[in-house]
Amino acid sequence: MPRVSVLHHLDEPFTGFAGKALRATGVELDERDLPRGDALPKLDEVDGLLTLGGQQSARDLDRYDYLRAEAELLREAVGARVPVFGACLGGQMLARALGGEVRRMPRRMIAWLEPRALPAAAQDPVLSAWPAGARVLHWHEDQFSLPPGGVELMHPAGPGAEAFRFGDCAWGIQFHPETDAAAYEGWCRAARSEELDEAGVTLHEVRAAGAAHMAEQERAALALFGAFAAVVTERSRSRAPARS
Repeated sequence: MPRVSVLHHLDEPFTGFAGKALRATGVELDERDLPRGDALPKLDEVDGLLTLGGQQSARDLDRYDYLRAEAELLREAVGARVPVFGACLGGQMLARALGGEVRRMPRRMIAWLEPRALPAAAQDPVLSAWPAGARVLHWHEDQFSLPPGGVELMHPAGPGAEAFRFGDCAWGIQFHPETDAAAYEGWCRAARSEELDEAGVTLHEVRAAGAAHMAEQERAALALFGAFAAVVTERSRSRAPARS
């Protein structure tokens, strides 16, 4: 059974729609709660890496030993052609690990937006699965630049890059397709008034947007992470003899 290590950073970690899609394809999830001291996986133990969001910043690797170690692992995984997918903080971590820049945005973003694919996405094994017209959650305060050698796959929805591929087995995105209704409600309950004010939204508007768009996010997320699972499964077959 192919195995993907999920790298968590949140106080209340979840796999959401990503976990649902990966498990549906027969992928085993190996979850690591990095802030609580879980060790990073060894690359010969897994067939892929999924790194998710968090309150931390990829600008502050010096403050977090586990983020610094994660960045090194992501670089090693890309070099070893182990499939990697990073969402929001995970995408920023992947971009920084590969030489991109992470900056604080001029203004926090909490919005449901419609990513628009660039021509390069049409032939991409993962982002080509994204259904046109689907809205998806953006909830972040940092932005990342396209790492040198990366292929941009979607038009930016704000400052910084939106989605990229590096080589043939690493993807980073700025948005949160993994977020399901339960996790979203948790974020709404935890949202501080100053965060909402900076993003220019009210809690009522945030909840209403989630109710309006969660079903289309689920549809898009299952397609996206299902496509990533297919890449992982294909690579696992070629790597199987070397697995311990």
